[in-house]
Amino acid sequence: MFASCLQGCSIGYLLHLGKGQIKIVCGSKSIEDVLHDPEVPESVKGKIRLVLEAKAFGETELGLASSNNYMRYHTVKHPPVAYNLTASPKLVLEAYRWCFPIAGCLPYKGFFDRNRAVRESDRMLKRGYDTYLRPVGAYSTLGWFKDPIFSTMLGYGDTGLVEVILHEMVHRTIFVKHEGAFNEGVATFVGEKGTETFFRARGGWNRGNAEELREKREAKRLFQKTMFQMADRLRLLYGLDLEETEKLSKRGQVFEEVKASFREELERLGTTRYQRILGLDWNNAFLVSYLTYHQDPGLWEAVYDRFDQDLGAMVAWLKQLEGEQDPLSFVQSWLIEGEPTKNH
Repeated sequence: MFASCLQGCSIGYLLHLGKGQIKIVCGSKSIEDVLHDPEVPESVKGKIRLVLEAKAFGETELGLASSNNYMRYHTVKHPPVAYNLTASPKLVLEAYRWCFPIAGCLPYKGFFDRNRAVRESDRMLKRGYDTYLRPVGAYSTLGWFKDPIFSTMLGYGDTGLVEVILHEMVHRTIFVKHEGAFNEGVATFVGEKGTETFFRARGGWNRGNAEELREKREAKRLFQKTMFQMADRLRLLYGLDLEETEKLSKRGQVFEEVKASFREELERLGTTRYQRILGLDWNNAFLVSYLTYHQDPGLWEAVYDRFDQDLGAMVAWLKQLEGEQDPLSFVQSWLIEGEPTKNH
């Protein structure tokens, strides 16, 4: 997030980013100190060791970039560690893009300070956009700083913790400027698939891990199906020759109908996941925030299969796409016509 220094933004925003990042850097402790501190609960130390195992696995087995990340620990006194803001036009499923001189144009804007994030959200609302402000438990500085382990990350289950570490490591490894959907889609897939690979490789794939991942995947597949179907319905609605007020009324009905159906399906599955999501007001910004991180569910699976389910080989190939202007289109074309190398 810190790498996203906004081009043409206010000095106040830049100072707020700098102040927030410096506070994290100066307020972090070395992992060794934490692990040898008798006052730190063993449960926390166990999670830290798991992070270090996941980091080593990502570097050695998946070919993710080696770094000094996660060698320090930061206690987040007032969670979350940060906030991401997404905005979208009310009648177009398209993310507003903030442009940054280093990271390029991104479909979200990060903040350390909630009040500042809310003010930006209010500003976008006044301009006629939908907005969605979500808490962030971890983020990557894309190599500009040594990212610590945040205490907020340790509240995840084991599989969730490993997934977020691998996800953020992918951002450090594969990053295409201006291509937020590609970057997030790759990180999400490699993080998820790498997590299962990690637990199986370390011999820790027990019944508890399997059950946790099974429940998570079932709920996730349902949510994914719900989001994609809702997106299809809304795109159809927005393309109709209707008055704007009528479209806005009908889209409100779509959001409420889909949410009610999703709640019923979750109850049928017997899971308590996505309760926070159900409590939100759904709008275009909420939906495009999800679509940014999740493309066609079969896309990355197809790429993975083309590499004989060798995640490390897939990562190595994806690294070569850094110079592509439209990497998602490249990948889609490659699946139809290409060979498992960028140069053929």
